[in-house]
Order: sequence, then structure tokens, then C-alpha cells
Amino acid sequence: MPNSDQLTTIADLERGLRFGHLLASINRHMSREGAAYAQALVALLLEQGIITPEQFEAQVTVHRQAMKSDPQVMLSKGPDKYNGEKDIIIDCAARLHLCQAACCGFRFYLTSQDLDEGIVKWDYGNPYWVRQRDGGYCFHCDSDDLTCRIHQYRPFTCRLYDCRQDKRVWVDFEQGIPNPDLHKDDQGGD
Repeated sequence: MPNSDQLTTIADLERGLRFGHLLASINRHMSREGAAYAQALVALLLEQGIITPEQFEAQVTVHRQAMKSDPQVMLSKGPDKYNGEKDIIIDCAARLHLCQAACCGFRFYLTSQDLDEGIVKWDYGNPYWVRQRDGGYCFHCDSDDLTCRIHQYRPFTCRLYDCRQDKRVWVDFEQGIPNPDLHKDDQGGD
């Protein structure tokens, strides 16, 4: 019998496959519709002598080349997360009892560096969002003490996040007054 980690992995894989199949179905439908419209438009333009077959082929070649550089996956952009120059330093440990790690409930895309390292988990059903547990917290947020279990490897977005002026988290950061609506619903994301 599979253990709980294996069941989670199987469930994540199944969710990811369902997501992939859904997107494939939507893309197939949209591609066929787009192709039908494009073929009808080209046929009319050629039939009415507005363009020549050679002009059409030349434009197809130009656009094929341009499309080769289109991004295939939505990823966050950022420099090397270990360069340390831009890390925001806040004494989170001293405030966790107040904010309850509200920022660990925010959703965001990972960087290719995070994916390449293979440490930060991403949501297979929503590539490449940081993975969250049931209840909305980041997969890497320890459920007992709300600390980050991968702090040394945390994503670029986490390193740059500054909660001090974020009204989703604080009414008054300096006075230690958290937003009373914390964790009432999904925190949203970048």
C-alpha cells in the first residue's frame, strides 16, 4: 500500500494530467477554429487578387520565425536569488505570532532558477505557481511553527517581499497591528 507521500504524488500527477488534457482539448478546439478562419480569409484575399500566393508565403515565413521566440511557460523573472543584494530583511520570527505567516498564503510564479534547483515545489495543476497545502499556506511553511522549511532556498519573490506597507498583512507594522481580515479568505497573489 502506498504511503501518504506517494499518494500525494499520485494525486498531484493525476491533477496535472487532467490539467494537461483539459488544455490540450481547449487548444485543439481553438486551433481548429483559428485555422478555419485563417484559411477562409486567405482564400478570399487570394480569390479577390488582394495578395499573391508568393506574398502570402513570404508573410507565413516571417511570422513563423517571430513565433519561435514566444515564451512557452509563464515564469517569474529575476536575477540570481543568491546574490543577496536585494533581499528584504524583516525579523519575521518576532512577528509570526501576529501575522500568522500571512505572506506564506500568497500565490506567485516561480523562477526558472527555482525549477532547476528542484527544491521549491510547484503546483502541477497550475504550472509554475508555488505549491500550496490545503488551507492555503505554502507547501514549505511548517504547519507547527509557521517557519519556512526551505528558507535558505526560498524563491526570489519571497526574498524581495516587504510586508511592512502591505495592507493585506498590517494595519500598522511598527505598532504590530495585523490586518483583522488575515486568513479570512484566499490572499490572492502577484
